[in-house]
Amino acid sequence: MREITGRGSWMRYSSLFFGFILMVGSVSLKAQGVKQSFGEDAFRVSASRLLNDEIIEMDGLLNESVWSGTPAATNFIQNMPLDGVPASERTEVRILYTDKYLFIGARAYDSAMDSVAATLFRRDGTEYSDWIYVNIDSYNDDRTAFTFAVNPRGVQKDVMYYDDVQEDLQWDAVWQSKTSINDSCWTAELKIPLSQLRFTSSRKEQEWGINFQRRIARKDEISFWAATPREDYGIVSWFGQVDGISELSRPLRLELLPYASMSLTREPDLTPSGAETDPYFNENDYLPKIGGDIKYGLTSDFTLTGTVNPDFGQVEADPAVINLTNFEIQFDERRPFFLEGRDIFNFGGTNSENTFRTHQNFYSRRIGKTPYGYPSLAGISSSYEDSPTQTTIAGAGKVSGKTSGGFSLGILNAYTLQENALYQTTDGTQGKLMIEPATNYFVGRFKQDLNGGDSQVGGYLSSVNRNFNGSYLEDYLHQSAYQLGIDGQHNWDNRNWGISGSFGVSSVNGTSASLLRTQTTSARYYNRTDSDGFSVDSSKTSLSGYSGEISIGKYSGSGLRYSLTYSEVSPGYEINDIGFMERSDYRSPHYYLEYLGLNADAFRFYLLWANGGHGWNFDGDLIYNYYSVGSYVQFHNLWTAYLVSGITGTFYNDRITRGGPIMRRPRDWSVTAEVSSNTAKDLSVSVNGFYRRDTSGEFRFQSTTTLSYRPTGYIQLSLSPTLGYEQSTDQYQPYYYNDVTGYEFSTRQSPIFSNADIRFLSTEIRLNWTFTPTLSLQTFARPLLYTADFSNFKRFTERKTFNFEPVENQPAGDLNDFNYSTLQGNAVLRWEYRPGSTLYLVWQQQRESILFDRSFFDPLNDGLDLRDIKPTNIFLVKLSYWFGS
Repeated sequence: MREITGRGSWMRYSSLFFGFILMVGSVSLKAQGVKQSFGEDAFRVSASRLLNDEIIEMDGLLNESVWSGTPAATNFIQNMPLDGVPASERTEVRILYTDKYLFIGARAYDSAMDSVAATLFRRDGTEYSDWIYVNIDSYNDDRTAFTFAVNPRGVQKDVMYYDDVQEDLQWDAVWQSKTSINDSCWTAELKIPLSQLRFTSSRKEQEWGINFQRRIARKDEISFWAATPREDYGIVSWFGQVDGISELSRPLRLELLPYASMSLTREPDLTPSGAETDPYFNENDYLPKIGGDIKYGLTSDFTLTGTVNPDFGQVEADPAVINLTNFEIQFDERRPFFLEGRDIFNFGGTNSENTFRTHQNFYSRRIGKTPYGYPSLAGISSSYEDSPTQTTIAGAGKVSGKTSGGFSLGILNAYTLQENALYQTTDGTQGKLMIEPATNYFVGRFKQDLNGGDSQVGGYLSSVNRNFNGSYLEDYLHQSAYQLGIDGQHNWDNRNWGISGSFGVSSVNGTSASLLRTQTTSARYYNRTDSDGFSVDSSKTSLSGYSGEISIGKYSGSGLRYSLTYSEVSPGYEINDIGFMERSDYRSPHYYLEYLGLNADAFRFYLLWANGGHGWNFDGDLIYNYYSVGSYVQFHNLWTAYLVSGITGTFYNDRITRGGPIMRRPRDWSVTAEVSSNTAKDLSVSVNGFYRRDTSGEFRFQSTTTLSYRPTGYIQLSLSPTLGYEQSTDQYQPYYYNDVTGYEFSTRQSPIFSNADIRFLSTEIRLNWTFTPTLSLQTFARPLLYTADFSNFKRFTERKTFNFEPVENQPAGDLNDFNYSTLQGNAVLRWEYRPGSTLYLVWQQQRESILFDRSFFDPLNDGLDLRDIKPTNIFLVKLSYWFGS
C-alpha cells in the first residue's frame, strides 16, 4: 500500500513540468548579451579554401604565403582574471580548408618569451602550460563543440563540449599538429581531418560556430576570441561564426583499430611448507589477446562504434579501500570504449547545484564486472578454486550522433559471456561451476533540442537480461531489469535561468528468492523492524518503483545565484543491475545560494555560498537535515584558499542497524579547509584538512598534503600523503567472539555495535617523464596502511534514541581487530608511433597483507614490512594500429 504513496504527486509534478517545457518551446528567449555590445559581425571570421592539401607543410612555421593572405581572428577578450578586458598578449588565428582537412594556424605573441610555459607531458594532460584551443560547433546547435588544443611543445588535447558547458575529457580524435617557438611568439599548426567532425555535408554553405581560446599559465589568464562572459552561463552558446566553408563532400568516416596484446601474471606461491599444493596455481600465467574497435559513419549524422574482445590491460588498478559500511564503493570508469561519448547516456539528474540524489542510472562498470558467484554460494565445500576476476565482454556496439535538427541518439548494446570457476572439494573431486550467467545489456537515449538549444526533451531506456540455464544464480540475481524515463530542461535570459527535471520508472524480475534479497538490501530494507508501511513479501517475483527530480534556479549571471531542488525516489526503485544506487525510499528538498565576486580589490575573485537539505523516508522519518556555508578565494599572487563548515540538526539513521530499529543520529559539526600555493612555480603545495565531531564524542580527522615539483620542463613529480584518525561510537558489528558463549551475532531486533579506533596512512606518488609529445613514461606507487581497533561492544536498545547496553560478555583479546597493508604500483610506457596508433609497455605490481588480532598503528615498520611481502606482478605488451582517413 505504501509503495505507491506519492506516485500521484510525482505524476502531477512531471506533467506540469513537461507541459511548461512544451509551452515555452515555441518562444525563443535566447539573448545575445555581450555579442550585441560588440555588434553582430564582431565575432565572424572567414576561412580560405585550398585546392591542394600538400600546399601546407606541417612544420609549425606558418611560412606559406597563403597564411598571410587569409583574414585573422584577433582582439581576444579576457574571461579571467579580468572579465571583459582585452587580453594582455596578442593572438592571431587563421583558417584554411580543403575537401578533407581543416587547417588552423595560430601565432601567440608574448612580451616575455622566456616565461612562456612550454611544459612537455603526455597527451590530454593537465600540467602547467600555455595553450591554444580551437573550438568548433559544426552542428551549429549552440550546445556541442569539438575542441582541439596544443601547447608550445606540441602536446595535444582534445575535448568534446555538450549541453553548452559540460566537458567530455575522454573524447579522442585523430589529428596532427606541429609547433615552434621563436623570439616574439610561439606558433601552432593544426591539421584536423573533416572525418573527425560531425556536420551535414548536403549543405552548400556550412554554418559553423567557432571560437579560439588562449591560456597564459604564468598569469592564470584565459582569453577568448568571441567574448565569453564569466558571469553568464554558457561556453558553446557564445561562439562566433566561421564563413566561407562551402561545397564539402561527405567524408568517408571509417576507422579500424585492431590490437594484439600479451600479458604475463606472476603470482607468489603462498602454500605453507608441507601443505597440499593448489592444483590451480600457476606461477606464470600467459594470456594472449586480439581484438579491435571499428567506427563507421552510417550517415553524416550518426556513427557506429563497435568493439570485439576489448582489452583494458593498460588501465590503472582501482585504489585499495576498506569498506566498513553497508554501501557499495563506486569506482571510476577507465575503459576507453565506455568513456568515449558517455555524455549522451547521462540521465536522471538536473542542473541542480545541490541535490540528495544518490543514484546513477547508467554505471558502465556493471558491464564486465567481477563475477557474482562462487562454490560455497552453490552449497559446495571446496578446498581450492580458480575464478576469473572479470566477466568477458564478447562484443559491444554503440550508435550515436546528432542531426542538424537537434535530435541526439545514443544506443549501446553489450553481451558478456558465461563465466565458470574450477574447484576441488576436500575429498579431491574436481568440478566446474557457473559463477556469472551470459548477459545482454542495452541502453538507449535520445534528446531533442528545442528553441534554438535553450530547451531540451529526452528519453531513456535500459534493459538487462540474463540466461541462467537453471543454475543456483537465479536465486541471487535478477532474470531481467528495465528502466524507462523522460527528462527535459528550459533555459532563459541567456541561459542564466533554468528549470530542469527527470522522471523514471524501474522494474526487476526474477525468482521469489532473488526478489526476497532485493527487498532486504540496504537500498530499502523492507524488513525493517519498526517500519509502519513496509513488509517483506516472500512470494514477489517482481518489484517496481519510480524516481524523479525537479530543479529551478538562477545558475549564472551577475549578483546572487540560487537553486531549489526536490528529489523523490520510491522504495521499490531498483537500478543496480546496470546503474549505481546507494538507497531508495526518500523525499528531499535541497537549496543553494552563492555569490561570485569578480575583479575585486583584495582578491582576483571570490565565491561565497550557503546550502542546506532535508530528507524523509516514506515512513515519514527525518533522515537528513544539514546546513553549510563555504568560501573560495584566489589571491593576486595566485594562491587559493577554501573553507567550508556545516552543522546538522536532529535526524535519524534508518540504515545503520541493517534492518533493525531506526537510530537517532547525534548532531555534529564539521569544517574543511584547504590552502594551495601558486601552481605556476616549479614547486607548489596544497594542504587540506577535515574535522568532524558529534555530541556522542565521535570524531574524524583527515589531512592531505600534496607536493608538486617540476625539476625540468619534461618531468613532473607529485607526492600526496593522507593521514586519518577516527574514533567511532556506532560501528556496526555483525558478530563478535567471547570466551563464555562463543560467537554472538547481531539480529535485526538486537543489533550489536562497538566503538572503533581507526587510523590510516595512504600516499600516492607519481613520476611522469615525457620524452616527446608522443612518447612518455608514467609511474605511480600507492601504499595504504590501515588499522582498526574495536572495543566497548554494546547492543542498541531503544528506537529513535542513541541508547546502548553493554553486552554481557565482552570479547576477549583483539580477535575483531585487524591491520591491513597494501602497495600498488604501475608503470606505463606509451608511444604513439603514428597518429592514432599506439604501443604500450605496462608493469603492475601489488603487495597485500592483512593481520587479524592486531591493531597497532606503526606506519614506519608496517611500511618497511611491505618490502617482505611477496608481490603479484603483471607485465603487458599491447600494440594497436589505426586505419582511417
